[in-house]
Amino acid sequence: MIAGTKNDPAWFDFGLSDAQEERAIRLHRESIVFDLVSQHAGMNIIGHYSPELQTAFRNMMADPKNGYAESVWWPYELSRTGQSDLIKEWYRQSGLTCGTYPIVVYDKDRDPLWNQVDAINARYANLPWMRYVTTAAEIRQVKHDGVVAFYAFWQPYFPPPQELKFFDVAYAKGLRSFMLTYNLMNNIGVGCTERVDAGLSRYGIDVVRHFNDIGMVVDVSHCGHLTTMDACRHSTKPVNANHTAARGVHLHARAKSDDALRAIADTGGVIGVTAIPFILSREPEPTIERMLDHIDHVAALVGWQHVAIGTDWPLQAPEKCVSPVFSPKNRLMGFRDEDGVDMSKRLVGYEDCRDRPSITRGLVKRGYDDAQIRGILGANALRVFAEVCG
Repeated sequence: MIAGTKNDPAWFDFGLSDAQEERAIRLHRESIVFDLVSQHAGMNIIGHYSPELQTAFRNMMADPKNGYAESVWWPYELSRTGQSDLIKEWYRQSGLTCGTYPIVVYDKDRDPLWNQVDAINARYANLPWMRYVTTAAEIRQVKHDGVVAFYAFWQPYFPPPQELKFFDVAYAKGLRSFMLTYNLMNNIGVGCTERVDAGLSRYGIDVVRHFNDIGMVVDVSHCGHLTTMDACRHSTKPVNANHTAARGVHLHARAKSDDALRAIADTGGVIGVTAIPFILSREPEPTIERMLDHIDHVAALVGWQHVAIGTDWPLQAPEKCVSPVFSPKNRLMGFRDEDGVDMSKRLVGYEDCRDRPSITRGLVKRGYDDAQIRGILGANALRVFAEVCG
């Protein structure tokens, strides 16, 4: 069952009629709902466990800096051990068909601690209500089977490998989408907050071509403008910006210019509109309407066939864990004061994954027809995934 009444947590008042509400919930229930970058269920989930489990969580979080990863995976651990299936229930209410999980890409000489991510992935791979996927056919199958799919992606917070073969190692583990840069410059190209913008390196062009050959999605979400344009120029397969926004709506380094949006669409790729408040608006308390504004802009500019969803928000950890972990690292990760990063903010109307049906409800309010809504919710992203990954 998907949330869809005024008493449900996914309710945001768009002023829809009863007939519009029914149409929205039907569309959400029937559609492939593909989030190109999902962050689990959201930080609200912790407060909805039993008092006993919340006490156990507080004890575990005595040192917030060491507790971030634990808090992210704790709901899955409760499900694995049979203590609570709340996260399964929240995913059910969200209507999500396919989200994301991380597979780290690194040289063989990198810190072996990153191998812990592989161990975490393996630990929860057998949860009966979820499934890791690598093809479009598998995503369609999970929709039929009534479980939740997760495909693997990675954002290079640290320098990518210097040899192409290490991307093959990650691909063999299941990786299907790789973002070429984070905010700063790396050996592939230049990120969106770097001092200069120089496009792809020679090695970066090799990486793009290699991804085309092996079936890896080229993602340019955090890339600088010239790097984005270079990736689109040199790729023979669709290029995605899987979690971004439109600079024509809100001028932010993480958003894409109209020229970049056109270039991505010209490759056949999609633009995943994010739910990160400070990327979407300067307002102190932006609502889900701002996300819809960016969807409208991209759809009007390049066509609804190139619009997708990549929420990347909210994070699944309490504020007391998020700020101590990320605030000291923001500058190291390339964020600047003018980027307005605030990890505690969420869109009004998109507080956690249970609010996902409100994206569909908002699209109904904005006048999109059924085919357009199905495309934006997931069919467009699935088309690219099928073309690139199979």
